[in-house]
Amino acid sequence: MGIIENQGIRGTIFSYIGVVIGFVTAGILMPIFLSPEENGVLEMLVTWGMVFATLATLGINSVTNRLFPYFRDPGSHHKGYFSILAFVVVAGLGLSVGLYFILRPMIIRDSIENSPMLINYIDLTIPLMIFTAVFMVVDIYYAVLYNAVKGIFIKEFLQRVFLLITLLFFYFKVFDFPGLVMAYIGALSLPGILILMSLTRDGEFIFKSPRSVITPDMARNMASVALFGIAVTFSNSLIQYVDRIMINSMLGGAETGIYGRVFFYGTLVVIPLRPLSKISAVVVAQAWKDDNKKEVRSVYFKSTLDQLIIGLLVFVGIWGNINNILHILPEEYASGKFVIFFIGLSNLFIMVAGVSGAIISTSRHYRILTLFIIIFGLLVILTNLIFIKAFGIVGAAIASAISALAYSLMRVIFLKNKYHMQPYTFRHILIVGIGAAAYLVSLLIPELVRDNSFVLTLILDVLLRSAVIIVVFLGLVYVFRLSPELHRFVGKILTRIRS
Repeated sequence: MGIIENQGIRGTIFSYIGVVIGFVTAGILMPIFLSPEENGVLEMLVTWGMVFATLATLGINSVTNRLFPYFRDPGSHHKGYFSILAFVVVAGLGLSVGLYFILRPMIIRDSIENSPMLINYIDLTIPLMIFTAVFMVVDIYYAVLYNAVKGIFIKEFLQRVFLLITLLFFYFKVFDFPGLVMAYIGALSLPGILILMSLTRDGEFIFKSPRSVITPDMARNMASVALFGIAVTFSNSLIQYVDRIMINSMLGGAETGIYGRVFFYGTLVVIPLRPLSKISAVVVAQAWKDDNKKEVRSVYFKSTLDQLIIGLLVFVGIWGNINNILHILPEEYASGKFVIFFIGLSNLFIMVAGVSGAIISTSRHYRILTLFIIIFGLLVILTNLIFIKAFGIVGAAIASAISALAYSLMRVIFLKNKYHMQPYTFRHILIVGIGAAAYLVSLLIPELVRDNSFVLTLILDVLLRSAVIIVVFLGLVYVFRLSPELHRFVGKILTRIRS
């Protein structure tokens, strides 16, 4: 099994265990334990923390993904590359903290009328941005050391365990809502602390001068990639969170809280992309360095196929259980039904584009991605302005779907025209047809939920409906041999069952 499949599977396992915990926390308990306004406060703290943290990385993650192969040398602690990371993140945090205090009056002024509760906690953005930026930089460093699973384990699993514990403490009145906010920010900051401790334990927290490696040509190359990285990553962060910022400003904190909680269900579709994209970017960067276009094409094809299979299965599973989801959520969250659909669809568009973004960002035409990101960002803002006014929080989700489709098409078309890489075949169409068939079969199952035994019948309905979707979907994918990796994986499981 190759390194992408190995770490991709392990990372996906940790991710989905974390997703189960996150589902209980963010998808079930937070809507029940907290009011929409309180959820809106937590959602906006996370939003601003992520935006400023992304800026603080100053594009160094793009430099790491693209140029680390030129520093790779375990015997010399990779020629002092960690020193570069440390210097950049300290400088970036100084810039981000300064920018925060410049924008703080505007954020407060924008929240006074629609989200007054947020004002009391807005300065907690500072510790959150610091530790989030540290985690983002060190996590990528671990990924290029072919250990992408470590960051996934800390972020997707451990962090969510602590968030669940924090929420349970609030429910049992160990502390009140202000205490919950402090503990929540602490839990979100924990991955940055833990990954630094892990780096020290692994003997990689070492400062060493990288001067011998950084020639004038390398310095110019790093600066160019970093500038591109700043534009791309910061724009990506704004794109990811601008809907919440605009909803908070246009509709208020309560609508932001509802949107943020139901948004979680739609993001389940894209969970497998995180471990796969991390390690795939490292492998693709090395393949470009070795001028191995065959390897790049192979990774691209497999990523579009396998991500479509996994993403579509999750999307069909979510939409097939949409009534069960609405049974779980309080009544005021019913307005978010089609938010789940369109956010899931937007993430499916991203999944089916495979690692096209990683291929472009690690190629010599990486600058074109900046243009695509700018177009994407402008489209997100424009469509949100139009659709939020027309359809409220559902409009924000529609805007995300339209923008994600356009962005995915831009990347795919560019790779086809520039490198003649066209990964799509009849298999992809057949997989979409199988997904539709699995959903239609699930509609034949009568609803089992009954008020007199709500919890039991709800669980039975979810298990039965999900089992039917999984068996029909994966069964047909296996029978038609649409994915070699999945076929081998399922084959091994069947062999063990027989034995």
